[in-house]
Amino acid sequence: MALSREQIVDAAWGILHSYGLGDLSMRRLAKELGVQPGALYWHVANKQELLGVLAQRMVAPLSELTFDDAAPPLERAAHLTGEFRSLILAVRDGADVVSVAHSISPEELNPAPELATLVTGSGVSRETAMATALTLIRFTLGSVTTQQTREAMGLDTSSSEAEFTAGVELVLHSR
Repeated sequence: MALSREQIVDAAWGILHSYGLGDLSMRRLAKELGVQPGALYWHVANKQELLGVLAQRMVAPLSELTFDDAAPPLERAAHLTGEFRSLILAVRDGADVVSVAHSISPEELNPAPELATLVTGSGVSRETAMATALTLIRFTLGSVTTQQTREAMGLDTSSSEAEFTAGVELVLHSR
């Protein structure tokens, strides 16, 4: 059976969920698939590309998200940002994976384009809207990193969601 990109991504996804990003190496992935590490590079150029694909998989459900069309654009943007947070919180080291992909193409990775469109709908320039979208994404990644780190250390995270919501509101309403 020939190795496929989908098999590689599925195996990487499994390792990420089971063991975290620290254990997701190309060598371990190759061992998991029963191939030599070089075989992986026919399908993914490097680990950064693989992490980008994993990040896209993680946030893919955002493209199916529906909104109440009667809701104001900034309310929809807050909802989208909350859903983004939920998706990356659900994956061990999710914020670290998405951070790599975001660093490579910040304006392209979901939810940046949709957030910018929603913020533009509130009456600001496209440039200001994209800056706001990127700020929301970076705030979300930092918030999730902090929460996941605190959870790993056995510290209280009960205020994390409320703090996150307050931060999103602050970003959206202080443009």
